[in-house]
Amino acid sequence: MPEDSKAKRKQADAGERISMPDFVELWKELYFQAEESWANATKEFIGSKNFIGILDEIRDQYLSFHKISQQNTDQYFEANPLPSKKDIARIAELIIGLEDKVDDFDLHFSNNITMITNSLVKLVDYQEVLKQEIAALKRENSSLNKKLETVNKRLNTLVKSQIGVKEAAAAEDKKPKTPGRSKKKDSLD
Repeated sequence: MPEDSKAKRKQADAGERISMPDFVELWKELYFQAEESWANATKEFIGSKNFIGILDEIRDQYLSFHKISQQNTDQYFEANPLPSKKDIARIAELIIGLEDKVDDFDLHFSNNITMITNSLVKLVDYQEVLKQEIAALKRENSSLNKKLETVNKRLNTLVKSQIGVKEAAAAEDKKPKTPGRSKKKDSLD
C-alpha cells in the first residue's frame, strides 16, 4: 500500500501538478500501524491477572445483580396474585403425581372389577351346580316319599288286618261259652 502512494507521487511530480493528499491512503496507513500495536497491547492485557480479576468482578456483579433481580421478582409475585414459574412448576409436579395416582387407581379398579366379575361367574356356575343338586335331591325326596307312602299303605293295611284279626279273636272270646268240650281237652284226649 505504501508503494501505491509513492507511485502517485511520482506521477504528480512528473506532471508537476499539485495534488491533494489521499486521506483514505493516509487512514489506511495509520490503521495498519495502530492495529499491530493495539493487538499486542490487547494480548498482553488479556493474558494478565488484572484481566482475570476484572472478569471475576464482572461475573460476581452479574451474579449478585441476577440474585437481587430474582429476589425482587419473587417478592413482586408474592405481593401480586400472579403465579411464578416456581408455582407453575410445583403445580405441574402435583398434577403429574395426581395423574400417577389416578392411573394406579384405574389399574387397581379394573383389576378389582375383573376379580369381582370372575368371582360372580364362579358363583353363578356354583349356583347352577347347586340348583342341579337341589333338583336331584327333590327327585330323590319325592321318590322316597312315594316309597314311604307305599310302605305306609302296606303298613296300614297290615295293621288293619291285624286289628281285624284281634277284633275277631276278641269277638270270639266274647262269645258265650258252650258247655262242651274245649278244643284243648279234645286234643289232649
